[in-house]
Amino acid sequence: MRTRRFSGRWPIAAALALAWLAAASPAGAQPGVLRVVTAGRERYVTLRDFAAAWGLSYSLPAARLVELSSSWTRIRFETNSREAWFNGLHIWLHAPVVTVQQRWAITEADAKKVIEPLLRKNALLRGQRARVIVLDPGHGGQDAGAQGRRGVQEKGMVLDIAKRARTHLANAGYKVYLTRDTDRFIELETRAARAAAWGADLFVSIHLNAATASTAKGIETYVLAVPGYPPTSAAAGSSVPRLVFPGNRNDSANAILGYYLHKALIDKTRAEDRGLRRARFVVLKNCVRPAVLLECGFLSNRNEESLMLTSAHREALALAIAKGIMDYSAAVRAAQAAP
Repeated sequence: MRTRRFSGRWPIAAALALAWLAAASPAGAQPGVLRVVTAGRERYVTLRDFAAAWGLSYSLPAARLVELSSSWTRIRFETNSREAWFNGLHIWLHAPVVTVQQRWAITEADAKKVIEPLLRKNALLRGQRARVIVLDPGHGGQDAGAQGRRGVQEKGMVLDIAKRARTHLANAGYKVYLTRDTDRFIELETRAARAAAWGADLFVSIHLNAATASTAKGIETYVLAVPGYPPTSAAAGSSVPRLVFPGNRNDSANAILGYYLHKALIDKTRAEDRGLRRARFVVLKNCVRPAVLLECGFLSNRNEESLMLTSAHREALALAIAKGIMDYSAAVRAAQAAP
């Protein structure tokens, strides 16, 4: 399929989105002083202090919940848990919400790399671009990926979704590359290398999930975990080496891109929201531009496998991926236009 360079002209919907981001969101807000408290080897920010720094109200709306809110933002934290919700969208922290000095607190890493990026997009996206997009259909060739009971293979489904998303993005004026556009195997390291060689502004890897339990369902979105913290799939507090990967230079932009993509997928499909998660997949570690890995449903679930066989569902996923990228692009433009 033909792609074309970004022309500087974009659809009316994107223009309206940019105007909304600039006028109605707190993206340009700057926090007050964020006080850090040390407990043991960890650095924390109490949620009361975080709320005060950002001009948010603090409340305990239900058992095991802490809520920070304003007229445009609602952030809910589950205590003694890594689970949180930003404007209703499920996100995972690197470490649980715990009591520090008799107050509920999150780690400094979660305050600055998970929550703050969603509050101060203008400051954190000003140096980013979103004109050259690399879509990465997972697996291929001898690597079929996940397989459903009806024989549906991940490699073919994600290639179809990626091609559909490429068409929507190209029609909107973006330059789009696919790491593979046929059924062939490509090493994981090669995928990130190709994105760098093509001058990618962002990288989106597209996958389908599988689990031992056939009841598992829904959509997961992954960004790179920050150094020193375990991935979401590992137990909280698990010991991991404090290694810094090339992808960590974009921790804040990764969080923002991941949020827009996850929101678009959940809004479009109404699938179960399994959350914006943290991982250290090879393509996320090695990508030098903002990068996200999407798990667009479970082939091990009969209903989701059946959905994946329909062109309408694959089209919905492709449209959501394109919308998430365009929403992120609008946020980048708003950041560049901000004083």
